[in-house]
Amino acid sequence: MNKISRRRFLTTTGGLVGILVSGIPPARGQQREISYLCWNNFAPASDKKLAAIGQRFTKDTGIKIRIDHIAHPQQAAKYASEVQTQAGHDLVEMRMHFPWLYEPQLVDLSDLVKELEKKHGPALSSARETAMVKGVWRAVPQYRTFFVACYREDLFKKAGLKVPDTWEDLYTAGKELKKMGHPVGIPIAQNYDTISTAGPVLWSFGGREVEKDGKTVAIGGPQTVEMVEWYKKMYRDCMEPEVLSWSDASNNDSLVAGKAGWIHNPISAYLTARNRKLATADGINHHRSLAGPNGQRHETDVPRHIGIWKFSKNVEPAKEWIRYLLGRREVYDEYIMSGDAFNLPAYANLVDHPVLKTDPKFAALKQEGVQFHAYGWPAPASDKIQLITNSFILPNMIAKAVTGTSTKEALAWGANEMKRILAG
Repeated sequence: MNKISRRRFLTTTGGLVGILVSGIPPARGQQREISYLCWNNFAPASDKKLAAIGQRFTKDTGIKIRIDHIAHPQQAAKYASEVQTQAGHDLVEMRMHFPWLYEPQLVDLSDLVKELEKKHGPALSSARETAMVKGVWRAVPQYRTFFVACYREDLFKKAGLKVPDTWEDLYTAGKELKKMGHPVGIPIAQNYDTISTAGPVLWSFGGREVEKDGKTVAIGGPQTVEMVEWYKKMYRDCMEPEVLSWSDASNNDSLVAGKAGWIHNPISAYLTARNRKLATADGINHHRSLAGPNGQRHETDVPRHIGIWKFSKNVEPAKEWIRYLLGRREVYDEYIMSGDAFNLPAYANLVDHPVLKTDPKFAALKQEGVQFHAYGWPAPASDKIQLITNSFILPNMIAKAVTGTSTKEALAWGANEMKRILAG
């Protein structure tokens, strides 16, 4: 018989004693359990599918998962609360630059991303910029959502209006739509949708909030003046004051209810109308993003990721959930299909996902010739960019301008607010 060490003997016999006492092997002595915090998806079927996948995950792995959902405006406060108390969920869904903001609190998930990229191809640039922090993946790219033009095609045809190709074309069409009782619905309020539209308008006019160095505020340039002046005439001639108090869901609601004639949004409004078999569904369609004066087309790409808190006591089981949801192609496909093209894959080999062929009105989602960016482009991703987002400086600056503050004063206010954050 080979000799064994005293430590190994005690370890081995201790395990045997445990089995004899409990009748259960140590690995099965207690069920592992993890918790996952998500937003309330604008494609509700996606949340239902996630729950079903979670149940299968538990059956297949023995790991119990609790999936909690909150409205996405509440996520920032929830993250802060959990970090402060070092307690809460194991996994958290994060959008945009939140992995940068919470870098010290997030587990290194580079090994997982490497596995996924071998299966699905490289993560898309917006996901890489926002989830990879200083060379380390602090979150795993989950999916992306981006904005298109959603409009009442039936109203445009009835009035003989040209489908807009530029932001200036939209102003021309918008004046007529408002006269018809179907105004343009672009929010100018403290919400993400306002930023997701204002960014592309600014970029298309050649402007930016922060320079490429990530340190120099550029919001006061002549291109920003053009953008603000465009917003002022749009608000005056094509929109209604209610946009100043809209939530992220309000433009969807307005289009679905038959009021708005044109909105800038993901396809969730159409999905709601179609899936509920509402009268407006047949008249809604989508077209490519609008160009600026020089023909440039820019669009907001909204990546979402999954991170694991360092204070989690269940890091390995949490990783298994990510592998199960995103690493198994059949499961990932099922999850993507359930969202009806609202949530699209965040990996290069899946950009032409079959979900795009499930409805002819998804054709505009290919967005040929459009440059996609995360918030703050062309500044590099950083925690400061996320703080600028959290402060809703761009929406508040535009709101000031359209409600009477001079363009010069509004821009000066916005520039000072951004400088304060960058200097902090």
